Amino acid sequence: MNSPGDEYHPTADQPQPSLGWRDDPITTADQDTLQRAPVAQRIARLIDENHSPESSVVYGLEGPWGCGKSSVIALITTSLTKSEEHRWHVVPFTPWATSGTEGLLSEFFSSLATVAPKSSNSKNLRDLISTYADIARPFAALIPVAGSAVAEATRSLETRLSKPWNVAFDEIASELRTLGTPVLVVVDDIDRLQPGELFDLLKVVRLLGRFPGVDFLLAYDEQTLIETLQNPDQSNASKARARAFMEKIVQYPLSIPPLLTSQIVKMLDAGLTEILTQERVETSFDRNRFGDIILSTMPSQLNTPRAIERFLAQVREQFRSHDLSEINDVDLILTVFLKTQFPDVFARLQSWKSELTRSSPSIASFGRREVEQPDWDQLFEVLDRDTDRRDAREVLAVLFPATRAPSPSRAAPRRFAHPDYFDRYLAQAIPEHDVPDAIVSRAIEEAAVGLGANLCSLLSADDESRVTLTLSKIRSLYPDIRELPYHEGPSGPVTLELLTVGMTLVNDAEDRLSSLTSNLVHLTHWAATLIRRLVDANPKSDIDRALMACSDIHRRTQVITTANRDIEALNDETAQTLREALNREADRLSSILLNDLRQGDESKAQAGNSFLYDVIAESPTLERFRADIANGLKSDDFSLEDIAARLVNFSYIIGGSGRPSYASFSGALFTRITGVEARSVERKDVSDCPDTGWLYRRQFTKPLISPREADAKEASGSDS
Repeated sequence: MNSPGDEYHPTADQPQPSLGWRDDPITTADQDTLQRAPVAQRIARLIDENHSPESSVVYGLEGPWGCGKSSVIALITTSLTKSEEHRWHVVPFTPWATSGTEGLLSEFFSSLATVAPKSSNSKNLRDLISTYADIARPFAALIPVAGSAVAEATRSLETRLSKPWNVAFDEIASELRTLGTPVLVVVDDIDRLQPGELFDLLKVVRLLGRFPGVDFLLAYDEQTLIETLQNPDQSNASKARARAFMEKIVQYPLSIPPLLTSQIVKMLDAGLTEILTQERVETSFDRNRFGDIILSTMPSQLNTPRAIERFLAQVREQFRSHDLSEINDVDLILTVFLKTQFPDVFARLQSWKSELTRSSPSIASFGRREVEQPDWDQLFEVLDRDTDRRDAREVLAVLFPATRAPSPSRAAPRRFAHPDYFDRYLAQAIPEHDVPDAIVSRAIEEAAVGLGANLCSLLSADDESRVTLTLSKIRSLYPDIRELPYHEGPSGPVTLELLTVGMTLVNDAEDRLSSLTSNLVHLTHWAATLIRRLVDANPKSDIDRALMACSDIHRRTQVITTANRDIEALNDETAQTLREALNREADRLSSILLNDLRQGDESKAQAGNSFLYDVIAESPTLERFRADIANGLKSDDFSLEDIAARLVNFSYIIGGSGRPSYASFSGALFTRITGVEARSVERKDVSDCPDTGWLYRRQFTKPLISPREADAKEASGSDS
């Protein structure tokens, strides 16, 4: 996909610029790919054999919009005018290109006058037609379209003319006979007309222009025409009456054969293969997802040549406009189909994003819970027809697994159903806030060999949403060990150099209280995944050197403890290697925490210490650490209250003032470290606390420590 303003340069596997789709009718049989030529030849033969210079016949060519009526008309015209045995004069008449009754009549008689050769001998015919037109125009509105009133109106009209109606009519008919050329007036797309215009046209066909030797070929979509004719003002309010009315006008109703499903599938298959290129179809295209759609859903909607070509033209343009490495082929095709056939549903997708892109937690996630299934019928209620609702639902079921399963797996990257890519398909481009996959992949590949500048630049941008999106894309390239067998889509490289860059990013990341999952959380989980993947591939990997790129002990320890979650599910060697890494970190922590205690109130480490003490309490380092704590208490390097103050945790409201709301203290952890009994406190309201400094922490824990400090010192000394 191209970013806004980027110049388009097609790659080797992208569709090259083409002439595009013109929607022009074919004019010769050698252009026919849908067996329309034999149909046209049969109709031309019928018109020719049925013609009489003494009568006028009206033929109706019926078919839905886009079925090829104009092409069949062009082939009929060619057959009647170009053949040696036929001498027809075909007159095209376009009533919908005019406005009003007078305009329509003028256009008709002007078209009819073209049958007269451009010679002085034919001047009489042209003059007669012109005079007749001048007489007929003012009275056309007085003439009903059908019924006994027609004859009465004709007699009334004749009394107002300078000569009897039948005389004027017969004079033109006589001149037409002398030409010796059959005339066919072709009126295409009469279903485009408004009700009043349509009835004016039918007056011409039924009375004013029905000259002997002049036949008519009317082309229309019957359903649309009948709906137009259902006009209460013309007493045709029912479909039955409208059809009966047309039977009085059209003597020979003819139909364009509908496309067979096999023809539709063949056209779609050939067109999409040409767009995608054969190589992509054979290698990367997911035929399983697309199979049912092209075999049943698309033929239900794209059932005319125009609909198919229009759809393919839009697909072609979308594939030319996108970087194909940034999208999923099937999803882009179905997005175009959805937008083309169900634009009202497509327009509602944005407001349904959370429901459409949701997924069940990954294998490595915690706290799974059932989510209530949305009422998907509400999404499709904008569609009137049952078949449209069915087809739209089938398309969305392929695009969005959440519509068919309550807890689907997370969609692969570059899929419409993936939350990071959803907006691309809606915008049909890379939105401003988006980051191209190619840029992310290139930065990752550079960082994997120790060149982390571009990756660091991506993750330190001012646009917080772009940074978050970049992190999400990075994490999608790195499934956990247990998820690897089920992972779809590309994967990123795993190297010690990349872990070093990752730990540097963890160290430098800004931690914000404005959201539940800050960018630091994303980076922590990504670095933890890298550790798991590295030691699983090679248990002897020297990960400690890479870990030291993060000098913040709280963050470094958080990465290592995250890597140690659920290690029971890993193979024994990998699990043991991860435990040993955590134990080594606990060894490093013990001296750091003891030094922090000796600094007393001068220590700046006022957040997260309880977590670090917990890590030591769960490690083999605990016994040695307990002894060091006892010695420190005995030598008055620090007090029990100093230790207790380090075990106070504060809770903050996301997006709040920055002041703590609750405080807690683990008496059990305090006891494990010191051997002194203490009481625990969970979520005590401290919203009125002046600050979170050491003095306040000691005051908070003093009532919770038992026995008194002096007794505890003595107890600790005797224990040692």
